[in-house]
Amino acid sequence: MDQWKPNPRAAPFIPRHRPKGFRLGPSVRSGPRVSTRVLQAILVVILLATVIINILFILDTTKRLRQKTTQDTAFGDEEGGPGDHHAPGQDSGRKIDIAVLSSQTKVSVAVDGTTVLEDEDSEKGRGIHILVLHQATGSVMAQRVFDTYSAHEDEAMVLFLNMVSDGRILIFTIKDEGTFQMKSTARSLLKTLGSQHADILGWRDMWGFVVVKTGQVFAEQHNKSPDLSTWAEPVYLETSIPLAAMEESDCPWPDTDVNRRRRTFCSKIEGYGSLCSCSDPAPIEMNPEPLPNNRIADVPVSVIASNRPGYLYRMLRSLLSAHGANPNMVTVFVDGFFEEPMEVVKLFGVRGIQHTPIGVKNARISQHYKASLTASFNLYPKADYVIVVEEDLDVSVDFFSYFSQTLPLLEEDPTVYCVSAWNDQGYEHSCGDPALMYRVETMPGLGWILKRSLYKDELEPKWPTPEKLWDWDMWMRLPENRKGRECIIPDISRTYHFGSSGLNMNSYFQEMYFKKHLINTVPNVELKNIDRMKSEPYEEDVNKLISTAEVLDHNMSPCRDNLIPDATEGQSYVLYIQMARESDFQNWLALAKCLKVWDLDARGNHKAMWRMFMNGNHFFVVGHPASAYSQHKPDYIIPVTLPVEKKDQKR
Repeated sequence: MDQWKPNPRAAPFIPRHRPKGFRLGPSVRSGPRVSTRVLQAILVVILLATVIINILFILDTTKRLRQKTTQDTAFGDEEGGPGDHHAPGQDSGRKIDIAVLSSQTKVSVAVDGTTVLEDEDSEKGRGIHILVLHQATGSVMAQRVFDTYSAHEDEAMVLFLNMVSDGRILIFTIKDEGTFQMKSTARSLLKTLGSQHADILGWRDMWGFVVVKTGQVFAEQHNKSPDLSTWAEPVYLETSIPLAAMEESDCPWPDTDVNRRRRTFCSKIEGYGSLCSCSDPAPIEMNPEPLPNNRIADVPVSVIASNRPGYLYRMLRSLLSAHGANPNMVTVFVDGFFEEPMEVVKLFGVRGIQHTPIGVKNARISQHYKASLTASFNLYPKADYVIVVEEDLDVSVDFFSYFSQTLPLLEEDPTVYCVSAWNDQGYEHSCGDPALMYRVETMPGLGWILKRSLYKDELEPKWPTPEKLWDWDMWMRLPENRKGRECIIPDISRTYHFGSSGLNMNSYFQEMYFKKHLINTVPNVELKNIDRMKSEPYEEDVNKLISTAEVLDHNMSPCRDNLIPDATEGQSYVLYIQMARESDFQNWLALAKCLKVWDLDARGNHKAMWRMFMNGNHFFVVGHPASAYSQHKPDYIIPVTLPVEKKDQKR
């Protein structure tokens, strides 16, 4: 140190400013910088790995799709039954948890904790609830309830289950009561599906059942009712189901517009049978024969629908198959915002419009009709007519031909109120000539053509308001609306009512009054004497027919089986019944019950006269003295008076 000398050229030392609390130390100063750089490096590595994995996944997926396309091309012609592509196969490694409740007042189903079915409405929902899930996604494809306490609902359930594709997940649960009318066919089907309790399900029992159709049973629980006056304890059922691989539910259909619609539908909706078959799918493009001399090619067709998609599917298949059908003129009006009916509409490639419901019960239906008719004429401002059909009707092959031939009557005869495709008295045993037509004072509906001027000038302005619980068709039949005009109807109907569920319909009512109605199956029917259906010539023809008809024996009961002689055919017969005035229907309704035709109210009458076919013979019933045709009654004939069934007055 004694030898050290300062360097006169060195720069003076100036200490650096240190923040308060700063402590000098290499580990403290360099730590944050090193950690940040390490973290950045790790993130870069992760990002690069993610990019590489995604690229490899895309390449692998592309390779699989190419291989699948090759396999589909190679094996697309192999045979298979409806729904064969849905058969359960390799496990995807995923599963769903299912919870089911069956009880007197409530049913519910939850999938992975999400409630997909819940019904605790005290006014409806009785019977067996069925849920159909997609075996690869677990999504709900169909939901139905069958009131198997009531007759024929078990038959509808069997039909639905047979229409569900193999491999789908089925969930069953009972609310309140579901076995009173469940017959052996339904029980046998449940046993075939794997149920161990189908044979012993009884009155007010509770039951839950989870199964893959034509596959494994995953859970079933049954609680027995202790006695007839008590419901069984609720069933709480839980299970897990492995999901199938997605590719197992695809079909090798050719890539066409029709099949794209089919694929979209079949990936979401179930219960439509061969529509979704891989090997032999039901057609959805009908290509009907054109209609020669078609007067209604530009007449819009309005389908009045609600949330009955199975009915709508059947109806559209029938409608679009009729000769002369034009899908571009068909609009389906759905009362409410429901997914499945609109999927059916898209499947067939027709227009669909949904309405916000207004009113309740009959008023809601009435308002739906009004909204649909108004929209129809607004959509087609140049249309002078609209054809109206309901979602629960089949139509005949000559449905459009019938309206094309009768349209001039609406155009030329001011005494015509409407043209309908339905004959209220047209049962299998009471009609017989597809070329014959009648004039009637009632408005039948069930497939009819409406004139714009009638709707816009008369009906629309005074249509029943939402607070009035009126049936729209009964309202149209009121004298102040009909104003003496009549509807044209066929002897053999051009529509068939198949719906057994609805606000004013059940399976018993369908069985009693609609099932045995006849629908024409003869194509290209040329209607008889259309010009003679105008008011004056029609009166001339009816008077001639009745005046020359053979008078039946009025001393014998008209309820006897051989009212019309069996040995004759092609003859005309007349029966006179007591009828004091045109509104006196007591004897007619009693006779209608004997004849096994519509007997709930008076329909199909023309000037207090009804006409139909019995045993192949033309048959007239004339009310005396109310009918103008009473003039043809021989003096010695005493009009028939039928005994009236006494109703029990006790309450």
